[in-house]
Amino acid sequence: MPMFLACAAIVALASRATDAFSEQAAPAVSARADTGVTRDPIARLQARLDAGAVTLAHDSVLGYLPALLKALDIPVSSQVLVFSRTSLQTDRIAPWSPRALYFNDDVYVGYVLESPFLEIGSVDPAKGGVFYTLPQEPRPRAAFQRETTTCLMCHSSRSATGGVPGFMVLSTAADRHGYPITGVHEGSTSDVTPVAQRFGGYYVTGTGPHAGNVYAPLLGHEVHDKPAFRARFRLQFERADSNARTSLAGLFDTTAYLHGQSDVVALMVLTHQTVVHNLIMAVHEAAREAIMEAAIGAVRTDSLQAPVTPRLRGAVDNLARALLFVKEARLTAPLRGTTRFAQDFAQRGVRDRAGRSLRDFDLEQRLFKHPASFLIYSEAFDALPRMARRAVYARLADILEGREPSDLSATERQAVTEILRETKPEFATLR
Repeated sequence: MPMFLACAAIVALASRATDAFSEQAAPAVSARADTGVTRDPIARLQARLDAGAVTLAHDSVLGYLPALLKALDIPVSSQVLVFSRTSLQTDRIAPWSPRALYFNDDVYVGYVLESPFLEIGSVDPAKGGVFYTLPQEPRPRAAFQRETTTCLMCHSSRSATGGVPGFMVLSTAADRHGYPITGVHEGSTSDVTPVAQRFGGYYVTGTGPHAGNVYAPLLGHEVHDKPAFRARFRLQFERADSNARTSLAGLFDTTAYLHGQSDVVALMVLTHQTVVHNLIMAVHEAAREAIMEAAIGAVRTDSLQAPVTPRLRGAVDNLARALLFVKEARLTAPLRGTTRFAQDFAQRGVRDRAGRSLRDFDLEQRLFKHPASFLIYSEAFDALPRMARRAVYARLADILEGREPSDLSATERQAVTEILRETKPEFATLR
């Protein structure tokens, strides 16, 4: 049989098999096969632009940035500033010219001074990270350009994103020109990374421990023993008063940005959600694989409400534990931001009858008061095939009901359980 016919036959089998698994699995399979079709927020915004339903005003200094943030409902208070040269535009980023990042639950926008384009990462419910640029020169209708290979060389790596198209926050020890010399810790930053080791290569405003606002006086080629340098670098930021900045004035020209802050609370949320976005996509991919294997008879299909492959079982477990902040690094000192980000973020929360939300902050001992991820309400999570989604709920219940040891207190587990039962009806049907 010719190869393309064999592939077509397998896809047809998979399509029939999805009826047994879930009404939501079929769109995921077809979307994966058709890489030209996306359902992410940028694709939807472009459709509205093409239809003339919305326009983006062009600012003479900031280009399309203000209008784009407004169109995507991204709060300006989410701004964080990166001075390490760890981006597509390394030639334009430096300690005196940091890159600004803005984000909401499913879109990330990057702005670099005097750049001819904006960088955008957007979450497609079935594909994960989808990447675009938006040219900054004025034109009658703004048009996003889809980026693939260039972005995915970094944004789809085993070490940084778990091998799925996704996102990452890195903590780097940079030289005085912003070039990374070594990581402050190994791999991408996550909720389990000690807070004092986060945000190397970023400017940070607010109070609390972190590795931001510090770069080496050396140049990268002058460092010959990187492990020893990393140890000295850690001592430098642990002893510095740079982690109590409320202003970045004097470090660079802050007037060139929408505002002069890089809020520590925004950075904490950014770290959490990039990891969870990637883990949701890992479950998507493992579920598609399980469906395909079931379609060709490679796995048993007599237990359709539970993971049917080791890969899916592992992906579900990883996501469930991340959703509940299992082994989260606790705060060693209170965190206080310098913008309205905490208020802007919390007011978007889904609340139960008691007024509780998964977006309520703690900021004294841990990030959130009720340790369960707000991304459980995201479109990407809801788009998981039903059997995978219910498997995640089952793992959450194992932890929340104490059948599996965790570092969540009984009070925290009870509050999260009550919030989820009231605000996620499918979770409540598990009993």
